[in-house]
Amino acid sequence: MQTAPGAVAARAVRDAGLRPATATSRRRASDAAAWKARRARPADAPTIHALIAEFAATGALLPRELAEIREHVDRFLVLVEKGKLLGCVALEPYGASLAEIRSLAVAGSAQGRGLGARLLDFSLAEARRRGFARVFAVTHAPGVFEKHGFARTSRHAVPEKIERDCHGCPKERHCEKLALVAVVAPERAALPIMQPVECAG
Repeated sequence: MQTAPGAVAARAVRDAGLRPATATSRRRASDAAAWKARRARPADAPTIHALIAEFAATGALLPRELAEIREHVDRFLVLVEKGKLLGCVALEPYGASLAEIRSLAVAGSAQGRGLGARLLDFSLAEARRRGFARVFAVTHAPGVFEKHGFARTSRHAVPEKIERDCHGCPKERHCEKLALVAVVAPERAALPIMQPVECAG
């Protein structure tokens, strides 16, 4: 009895330890080919402002003024697809060796495509390129950062952050955001800046 060609092909794939591409993997590969990661430009500032404002309205992000974004647009990284800005993230310096990853946002129409993780990868690579030893984030979604090697720490370990953004915030005394830190250049992280804490529960 002759084996059907399709069965032979399927067995060859199985024997080689390979799996046929799923619809999800094909979609992600297509997405990666469609969008482009780059540094933000002055013309991106209004769209970045509107995107952050959308999440700030729900308390997920701190609000940013358009004038501030324009002034520091070189700190932002964006994902663009067919001329449309899909997401943004800011890499803000706190001295020569420490930076904060903040204002991470993906447009609602583009969520579910892993673009937040792509932006986080891009910001970590950019932090290494710029020579930072460590980066930190203060967020409601620690799991996203922990998947990229961040460890939880105390917000009080980042007094510069508290001084810059927390004082005067109406939620300061009852803030539920968590601080996380990651080492991006071990060779430059000679002295500890922040101590990780064990996650309770």
